[in-house]
Amino acid sequence: MDQQDYSINSVLLVDDEKAILNALKRLLMPLKCKIYCAESGAEALAILADTDIDIIISDMRMPEMSGEQLLAQVAIRWPNTERVVLTGFSDSDSIINAINNGSISRFLQKPWDDKEVKKTVEKSFLLKYLTLQNQQLEALKIKRSKELIELNHALEEKVTQRTEQLKQSNDELQESYRAIVKMFSSLIDSRLPMLSNNAQLSFNKILATVADQNSISGIEYKQLLFAWQLRHIGKLSFSDELLTTPYLLLSALQQRDFQLHPLNSLVVCLGVKPLYPSGKLIYQHREYLDGSGYPKGLHAQEIDIRAQIITVLNDYIELTSGLYKKNDMSSIQAINYMLNDVAHRYNRDIVISLQNAIPKIAKEQSLVFDQLVTTGELRNGMILSRDLFNNEHCLLLSAGQKINELLIQRIHEIEQNLPGNIDIYVNS
Repeated sequence: MDQQDYSINSVLLVDDEKAILNALKRLLMPLKCKIYCAESGAEALAILADTDIDIIISDMRMPEMSGEQLLAQVAIRWPNTERVVLTGFSDSDSIINAINNGSISRFLQKPWDDKEVKKTVEKSFLLKYLTLQNQQLEALKIKRSKELIELNHALEEKVTQRTEQLKQSNDELQESYRAIVKMFSSLIDSRLPMLSNNAQLSFNKILATVADQNSISGIEYKQLLFAWQLRHIGKLSFSDELLTTPYLLLSALQQRDFQLHPLNSLVVCLGVKPLYPSGKLIYQHREYLDGSGYPKGLHAQEIDIRAQIITVLNDYIELTSGLYKKNDMSSIQAINYMLNDVAHRYNRDIVISLQNAIPKIAKEQSLVFDQLVTTGELRNGMILSRDLFNNEHCLLLSAGQKINELLIQRIHEIEQNLPGNIDIYVNS
């Protein structure tokens, strides 16, 4: 802003003597500001009513309306107009009163000093300019603040929308992974129908119970669950003979081929990156704590606790379904076998967790928890937990049959005509 050009500013000069007005007007003309003159207070008020005035300079002593009275009204009606009084020494009391009640901001003495008058006007114009700039900046600040708030709201909405989209995409991706696992699991079940659907659900619940007791949750549990459901995926390329023959009855060459399935599973899971952690658990699930497992002969501290859980549950199923030894075991026999006969292979706490979980879940769902009894131990009310066959594998009684005295007598008679004992499994 050029300090010699105040063309946007205005000054109102008030004096009842025209000569004084003309003198002041000539003095201020170099400033190029708008100059208004009034010879009375009434005329000044009329100009103020129609014109935006930055500064008013009024004589103190005027007829009808004094400068003090005029500027008092200006202070009330146009408070943003700077008020300056032009006075002599004899008006000091009036000036003090005007200053105290806020009617004027400063005063100039007669005879005036030209430089002081010009300086006073220029300061007033500068103050007006700075005030206007401040108002504009404050308005801009409010505008920018409002825009920033609106922008933040818009960003928040976009972030929320994007987050929801990402969540939906992630859910869809996770659902795809679950679909892949379900698809592979179905393929496995078609080749290895060891468990009914209800029994599989029951073992999923047992897995969750044992995992919870070992503080496994969140993503670690999801990886464990996927590994459990896909643990046989490496066997899909095996022949029926290799799949259905009890492990201990396989030849040495067949056992070597069989022992490749954990590695096969890991290779399959490598093709689906999110399943790779599960693949590593499957890779370890045939390892035993004493180093007698396969494929690498790992020892206790080298085996993931989640793989140890799969080992216990998987071996329990194989022991009770006859896929490990020629003869299948009862639930109690399988637990005792893992706790006593080969205790060095398993994590004892996990076996005990399994032992505690099976009876409870067996009552809630379709899961077998049974024991092997002799014909002499049969009692009224017992329920067969598995189909009863003779030595030629002919079905004698179906699972679920309730034992009574007549059936006990017939089973005794059948057994007397057979070379060996009949394996009878009843619910515990």
